[in-house]
Amino acid sequence: MIRQEGSLRPSYKKSVIRRIFGNEMDQEIRDIIIKHGSNILCSDTFKETFDQTHHYKTTVGDHILGVTVEAVKVCLRHNQTDDQTLGNVVTSCLCHDLGIVGRDEKYNNNFETLIWHPKDSAEVYKELTGEEDERVLDAIHSHMFPLKPPMPKHREGWILTWADKISASMDILQIPPVTVEEREELLELAEKEQE
Repeated sequence: MIRQEGSLRPSYKKSVIRRIFGNEMDQEIRDIIIKHGSNILCSDTFKETFDQTHHYKTTVGDHILGVTVEAVKVCLRHNQTDDQTLGNVVTSCLCHDLGIVGRDEKYNNNFETLIWHPKDSAEVYKELTGEEDERVLDAIHSHMFPLKPPMPKHREGWILTWADKISASMDILQIPPVTVEEREELLELAEKEQE
């Protein structure tokens, strides 16, 4: 069977979006992100992420949300649902690329960005949350593996690394993991959680 150019892509995009926020399981994903990440989602630092392009096609913020959704799905699929693990995964996902904001002023080229943004993101995580959880720091520092060391030491790091590669692939293929409407709804829910 010969497929016409582009004939599967629009329906595939819709199924990806439906898979993320369209059913009961997806409400659970949203609730987990709000529970463990509303403080980060509501921060001025996070809000800046929607003003910077990332992976040539999306924004840093939309990429981060895609990573977070994919990571929570992995946790649910593999029964990694205790509060500590979910909290560490959501926090590390929401913070893993915050250090990339302002990249044109910080880094001379993409190679410098690759090398330095995990360290800078870990610093932003510490400043933003006032925390220094070893597993979150490991996940943020190692999320570029295997492109650069270190290799993750903890499951949270492996989950973030995998979810980051999936989301980056979706970004480049222009398959949005979260629509603008879903993003706005998530941010509104986070604001309400913080009240």
